[in-house]
Amino acid sequence: MTERIHDVTNSEVIQLIDNVIDTIADTIEEGMFPEIGYYGSSKKNVEYLAKTGYTPIDEKASFLDGRKVKSAKTIAGLVYGLTRFREHLDQGMSMSLRDFYYMHKVKEVQKILKVDNQNETNRLINLCERILRLRGSSIPREEFGVVSSPKGTFYGDVSLTDLSGKRLRCDYAGEYGWFISSRPFDVKIHEINIDAAVFVEKEAMARNLIELGLPEDMKIGVGALFGQPGRNMRAWIKRLSDNEVPILVLVDMSPWSLRIFSTIKSNSIELANIQGLAAPESIFLGLTADDFWSQDGILQDIEHTLEDMSKSDIKCAKQNQNIPAICEDPVLKKENETLLKKKRKGELEAFKAFGLPIAELRNTYMNYIATKASEYDIKLTY
Repeated sequence: MTERIHDVTNSEVIQLIDNVIDTIADTIEEGMFPEIGYYGSSKKNVEYLAKTGYTPIDEKASFLDGRKVKSAKTIAGLVYGLTRFREHLDQGMSMSLRDFYYMHKVKEVQKILKVDNQNETNRLINLCERILRLRGSSIPREEFGVVSSPKGTFYGDVSLTDLSGKRLRCDYAGEYGWFISSRPFDVKIHEINIDAAVFVEKEAMARNLIELGLPEDMKIGVGALFGQPGRNMRAWIKRLSDNEVPILVLVDMSPWSLRIFSTIKSNSIELANIQGLAAPESIFLGLTADDFWSQDGILQDIEHTLEDMSKSDIKCAKQNQNIPAICEDPVLKKENETLLKKKRKGELEAFKAFGLPIAELRNTYMNYIATKASEYDIKLTY
């Protein structure tokens, strides 16, 4: 499997940008139309392997043909975008996706490129990732200065030095812990003193686990995904997994949540060219159908909290049947088929339906996490 480039430097990225711009300029000066090749995110260029997730195979190239009006506009936008990336790299500056969109609202630029919405500039950034390659791998947009707003937090006894150069401990960084860096591969990890990391779909439950002292008592880290995790969170999960920290993912019982887990475990078809975003050893902690419907299900007493799936939920579950990372994973396939059969879904907030005093609810959380982890030979203290 092609690994993410860890040692790429600013100068290397700048040189790649210069090479693309110079090649386009030379082609035009020679009186020819530029043609730019890249590998898209099609089934012909991506394969799914259970042990590694989605992997680029680069079998069929796509081309921007400068003789066509639409492609010529894209090439012009590409040159403009690359020059702005280079300028920011020279100055040690970053930009957001929204920043890049507003750079296209400059009057002179708008007259030529006529960008209507941010989706267009987002697609251009994605194209740049596919065109800028080093040692056979795509250069992630973070390397040419385009970063996302920090999404997700992590609380636990992990010491690191962040991009500001400050050393910190994730459970001392605030009530939620450390807000995940936009470039977690550049964070230096010093010490890891946890037996596992639990990543929770819902921010509210992650916060409750922290408030109840589970990270300290169970010697675990707790991460809040805030829904579908961003690239920065997935890269951080990968960092922990590479350091042999068991990754446990706690999500709702819904077809959408199966997608959240599959993205953490296997990356996605769209971003298969960006390596280092999949953690194949990740464990699906639940909520699961067996929690509610098996004879000894941990949550069978609150089965009444389950809600009917909506039309969009059912549509999602049917689509999941054609997503390799779900339909080719025995656990996820079983969960998805049960959801389609029962047409009912559950949320993490269901734990509150036990109606327990706080101390007992705390024990319920601990028992659930430890019991489910033990099924994968991960022993947690509680």
